Amino acid sequence: METSQIIGLVIVLVLVVLGFVFTIWKSKKHTLAKLIGILIFAAIALTWVFTYGYYDGANFADYNMHRQGLTDLPNMVYYAMSFAADKIIFLLALGAFYAVLSKCKGYNKLVNVIAKAFKGIEVIFILISSLLVTAMTSLFSQSFIPLIFIPFLISIILAMKLDKITAFAATFGSILIGTIGVTYGGEGFYWFNYYVGSAATTAILYRVIVLVVAFILFNFFTCLHAKNVLEKKNVNELEADPFKMEELKKDEKCHVWPYIVLMAFLLIICVLGYINWEANFGITCFNTFHEKLMGLKIGEFAPFLEIVGTLANTVAKGAFGNWNLYHASTILIVLTLVIALIKRMKLDDFISSCGEGLKKMALPTILFVGAYLVMTGAYMSPFIPTITNTIFKHVSTFNPYLVSLDALLANIFHIDFGFTGYVVAGYFTSTYAANLEVIHTIFTTLYGFIGFFAPTSAILVIGLTYLDIDYKTWMKYSWMFIVAMLVILLVLFTIMTYI
Repeated sequence: METSQIIGLVIVLVLVVLGFVFTIWKSKKHTLAKLIGILIFAAIALTWVFTYGYYDGANFADYNMHRQGLTDLPNMVYYAMSFAADKIIFLLALGAFYAVLSKCKGYNKLVNVIAKAFKGIEVIFILISSLLVTAMTSLFSQSFIPLIFIPFLISIILAMKLDKITAFAATFGSILIGTIGVTYGGEGFYWFNYYVGSAATTAILYRVIVLVVAFILFNFFTCLHAKNVLEKKNVNELEADPFKMEELKKDEKCHVWPYIVLMAFLLIICVLGYINWEANFGITCFNTFHEKLMGLKIGEFAPFLEIVGTLANTVAKGAFGNWNLYHASTILIVLTLVIALIKRMKLDDFISSCGEGLKKMALPTILFVGAYLVMTGAYMSPFIPTITNTIFKHVSTFNPYLVSLDALLANIFHIDFGFTGYVVAGYFTSTYAANLEVIHTIFTTLYGFIGFFAPTSAILVIGLTYLDIDYKTWMKYSWMFIVAMLVILLVLFTIMTYI
């Protein structure tokens, strides 16, 4: 059966590659959606080739065939939406928030003031934005939280007369940089460590090196592109801003400071809520504060405990550093209502604005769920462990290149990095315990690496769709960085293993 499985794997991968080449070559629109469709087909097809299996440490258990068919498709959609529920709600809340915010003239003026302040030094703003977003992604416990600031930064960059690719690279691209060089952040990274039995500090020096190198290299290309756009002076991307704002009349007076306070508040609350202070840095004061706050009572009534609800009534759920995406969604919804009340927006206008925001985030959300469909095929009938076992059962010594190949394959089919840790990474850390640091580095950095080109990359899918950038356009822009980073990572893995 093993030979036929390998032949089947090769056939499926060849069909996928041919499908990708044909789609990218011929497709004029919806390229990303078509590529996601090809990978959904591949995930289902592989369940017809491989039995499903699980690893318990170094031991592999091989079960029967569990092929996916037509009636499994609705179940796959159900699982995809269940796994992505917190992110779906967050994306829709973010859309409503910026739809209402973009109706505020003060916010419009803030965007224009910042754009004018960096006139002539636009590259400086790009680097500052990229550094901020990269740092947040690398440190925050939830990978989607930096998205809160992305529409704001994109509006500023487009107001500088820069193009959509520059806007994408400085924002969504910087999230990808923070992922390839993750230090403490990301829910997938947390669960990967949990299943593998490693700590966030495992091989952290190597990940920091990757972070610095990737940041410098990526922004080198970004700044070159931005300078080229500015020199041509023929780009006007204002129409491309999904949350295009109302035009300000000349000398129209409006207050900017409330929106500065708003953005500062969001940044502070995100830093407090989404850096795991206790686990990563041993800081316990936020847990203590939360316990005392929830314990305050008026007679027998605990007001704070009742108001926050079950989402945040315990330290594990509600203390700073332990927040999840539902907390952020709650804050965005409350702020959306507050902005509407302060602006004295009519109820009909408020509902219409929120509807506009939901529509603008609908396609990115739909394609994001589509990317999750690829993983549900691998979840409902786990074929990645069986592929791993087929490849490595005859391998006696640690080979970083074969491990890298397996990590790439697993991460392409698993939008959830924690799931990769659950199904295969534990096998490698058990079998090759002496190579824990290089295994850890391979899986974490390659998960971030595939985010730059894989149609199952959540940030790539959301970002390209949000800014209406064709997948082919992005690949033409980024291919040199992708090739260079692959070479750099392979050299790093070689040094870690053999030197």
